[in-house]
Amino acid sequence: MDDESYYSDGFLRESVVVHNTTEIPPEFEFSDYNQRVVVAVLYLIASVLGIIGNSLVIFAVILSRKLRTTTNAFVVNLSVADLLTSLVIPWDAVELLGKDGQPINAWICSVVAVLQYTTVGCSMYTLASVGLNRLLLITRPATVYRIIDTPRKITVWLVVTWLVPLLIVLVPPLMDIGGVGYNRKYHNCGSKSYHPRSDTYDVIIAGVLYPIPLITIIVCYALIWRHLNRHAKKMLSAPEDPGQTLNNCSSSAPATLSVSVIRSPSAPRQLNRAPTRSQGTVISRSRMNRRQYEITRNMLYVVCAFLLCLTPFAICLFYDNSDPFLPYASAILVFNICVNPLIYATKHRDFKTVFRCILRRKWEDIPEPSDVLKTLRQMKCRSCWTNMRK
Repeated sequence: MDDESYYSDGFLRESVVVHNTTEIPPEFEFSDYNQRVVVAVLYLIASVLGIIGNSLVIFAVILSRKLRTTTNAFVVNLSVADLLTSLVIPWDAVELLGKDGQPINAWICSVVAVLQYTTVGCSMYTLASVGLNRLLLITRPATVYRIIDTPRKITVWLVVTWLVPLLIVLVPPLMDIGGVGYNRKYHNCGSKSYHPRSDTYDVIIAGVLYPIPLITIIVCYALIWRHLNRHAKKMLSAPEDPGQTLNNCSSSAPATLSVSVIRSPSAPRQLNRAPTRSQGTVISRSRMNRRQYEITRNMLYVVCAFLLCLTPFAICLFYDNSDPFLPYASAILVFNICVNPLIYATKHRDFKTVFRCILRRKWEDIPEPSDVLKTLRQMKCRSCWTNMRK
């Protein structure tokens, strides 16, 4: 039987008996409707920007084979997670704007909560995976990296980034540790705040989905920084002998490097004298190392942006007195879904080029067009030819 009682704030609360356990209503409630409107508007803005930006990232990889690298496989995985978040957070806005109880169906709210927790966890583990991938690519020999860099193993790796957070979200409620659905405390879809073990569930979610990948990220990028720093010192102190310089270069190139004749524009002109094979290889490896450093730096921007957005939310989950700030921390976290495409568009040279071609509808200028783009071009040509014949 349900018991009803009035509290000092004037709200009618319920104590629901489930599995012979009395669910205790929360003391705090995000009841100020004006504040709820502000948070709902922030959710909707982030949703629109996230849908546009992450769709553009996925579309760019579909159209250009140049973007189909191992690192970008994780980038696409991150964009898919952010795109799903963008598609479900409008339901949170609906919940926040509702005045009379829960405005949407309970099972829809439960699905939204599971998707939100899973996609955020997937983003964390994807960023940790990017750090591990960059660490192996930069610090290990090419023979070691090729063992890992296979389509099947990368696919399994990506599946794990989804499976781990999904299990963390679903298993505790099945053991009656918390639950997912309508959160009466914050008027959104998340963990059930009136469940007697909701605090335990929040700690599990925050403890597994945040510290483990965070520590992995910090360790990986610290090791990458140390390796690049040591390599830079070796290059500065390297002897002038090309053969010996070649031996000091990093052997972490994931692919065979072609030897080309390269001459610096600032170097003095020499009559019909091209660099030797060793010199050309050294220059090619040097350019490759700079390219790997640039990609690593760009991914570090993505990691830092995500951690800045996630940290306030994680801190609020660990502290009891942070209830009034949690809705705004959630809004900050949600805005990360539209930050990553901006970083790719401004920092990543290949994404920047493809984005520019897509937005200007210059499909013929997209570098290394994929089979999908070639097929679309052929269909367009056939359509134009048919219209001309008519």
